[in-house]
Amino acid sequence: MASQYDPRRALGERPMLLVQWLMILIPVSINMVDGYDLLALAQAAPVLAREWQLGPGELGELLSFSLGGMAIGALGVSPIADTKGRRPAILFCLVLMSGGMFGGALSDGYWGMAIARLVTGIGIGGMTSTAGAIAMEYASDKRREFAPSFVASAYPFGTIVGGFVAIAVLDEFGWRGIFWVGGMLSALLLPIAWLWLPESLDFLLSRQPPGALAKTNKVLRRLQLPPLDALPPIEAKASDGAASLREIAVKAHRWELLRLCIAHPLNMFSFYFIINWAVKWVTEMGLSTAAGIGYSIYVSVGGIVGGLVAGWIAGRVGVKRLTFVTLFGMAAMIVTFGLLPPNLPLLVGNAVLLGAMLFASACGCWLTIAYAFPPQLRATGLGIATTVGRIGSIFGPLTAGYLLAAGFGKPVICMMLAIPAMMAAVIFMTARRVQR
Repeated sequence: MASQYDPRRALGERPMLLVQWLMILIPVSINMVDGYDLLALAQAAPVLAREWQLGPGELGELLSFSLGGMAIGALGVSPIADTKGRRPAILFCLVLMSGGMFGGALSDGYWGMAIARLVTGIGIGGMTSTAGAIAMEYASDKRREFAPSFVASAYPFGTIVGGFVAIAVLDEFGWRGIFWVGGMLSALLLPIAWLWLPESLDFLLSRQPPGALAKTNKVLRRLQLPPLDALPPIEAKASDGAASLREIAVKAHRWELLRLCIAHPLNMFSFYFIINWAVKWVTEMGLSTAAGIGYSIYVSVGGIVGGLVAGWIAGRVGVKRLTFVTLFGMAAMIVTFGLLPPNLPLLVGNAVLLGAMLFASACGCWLTIAYAFPPQLRATGLGIATTVGRIGSIFGPLTAGYLLAAGFGKPVICMMLAIPAMMAAVIFMTARRVQR
């Protein structure tokens, strides 16, 4: 006998089943590949810069192209995810990611690589808010903070994979091998997501696209929940991405969105500055390319631990308090990196702590933004804040490159570019939280 109830409430109140963890595992795997793809150029940078004779300004520009693409992807794809569905948005982004990585492998100059990184960035940017949102929506109330942090922690795991791949392929296949492997990983995930990734239950019930009842009951069968006789009533129904943008621009949401659109670019400025330049700076200390990639690997190891611990304790210590502390910790580790001598044990310790702060703060920022909006606007809110954040991320590595070209030293640059993270911490503390 079919029943009439809110399956989202039932899903939230019961313990997590294996099928829910498997649904969440797909966004986790996708975000792992995101991490690999996004830092592929940073891993290849020491060798590529020598081969193509790139100056610090040109390298900074290339590192920023994928971040510019992420801004385009976040703004262009996230409203579609809220009105057309999370699933088609994710599949489209996987196509872009694999195509961009293969394009990078085939590029033979600055502009070829720039276009390839832009396309890759568009795919990653559209995925950033969408994958985390679908994971959070299929988690129980008890695991609602942990699920997106689990997704976020896959990102540094992907950079670890990228580091080991880089070390393995650089000697025999050169820097192009890094991109070939990344393209194949993205392409492999496409049929997996096509076959097993369900549409968001929140999307189906709040937006109610054509065939929503049949699609909802299909998902409910997988979740071992009773089917519905009819869809619940909705207050409003948007049919395109512009409707989501109009809805989020009303007075009840616009000022919160503005506050988050100030904080997130400041955070992203510092975040992407350090993860893009650290590998090359370690090699310029007189250490090997492998040592530079090793530093990136240890950042990612710390990131996995930091991201998972942050998700586990967020509900206990408070999301905003967690974000505040970890953003200040990130700033402190950036400044410390700029002052360190070429000593491997000290660099390893700094890398682990930096990674923990980077990805714990990323988890906190993501949750703070997500909780600031109701479910039907969550992907759009995340997408807009992420898009504006990407503008900050573009200028992080770009500013470092120009400051280097102007003659500034690494310690001064690290001190200057850690300040935005501290400013972001203060603003995030003022964010609201919308109860479901």
